[in-house]
Amino acid sequence: MSMIATRTAQAGLAARIFTSLKAHLDPSLAEKILAEAIQTDAMAAGQAFARQAPEGPNLEHFATVLERWQEDNALVIEDVKLSDDTLAFVVTGCAYARVYEQMRLEPELGFMLSCARDEPFAQGYSPCLSMQRSETIMQGRPCCRFTFTWRK
Repeated sequence: MSMIATRTAQAGLAARIFTSLKAHLDPSLAEKILAEAIQTDAMAAGQAFARQAPEGPNLEHFATVLERWQEDNALVIEDVKLSDDTLAFVVTGCAYARVYEQMRLEPELGFMLSCARDEPFAQGYSPCLSMQRSETIMQGRPCCRFTFTWRK
């Protein structure tokens, strides 16, 4: 199953869980609980991806995740720059944002479901990896600008 298909299926369930949580809890607590669960899942996914690195986690292997992220045109990634310690790229198209909008999901839920996964995924991959993202399409910007930095 592609990542976009998986995330779309998860989004419907997450939206129902989020609505239920908000009906029984303070909305900020409901958001915190859901965000924590999604980030924990993302960290576990990063750890699983790290285990696939033949020579152990490293930035060159981490960069191969871009192929998976682009499957089924889920993301349009341009201007990829990979050096010894930095991976930078720009996302100019995001099917997640389009799908979540079509599903009429609240914008903060869409951000939690996809964008908020990126940093814990990187942390799960390796404590040497940090991420910076200055803007996201999900939050109404024209693109997402990513920089992942590897610190030994």
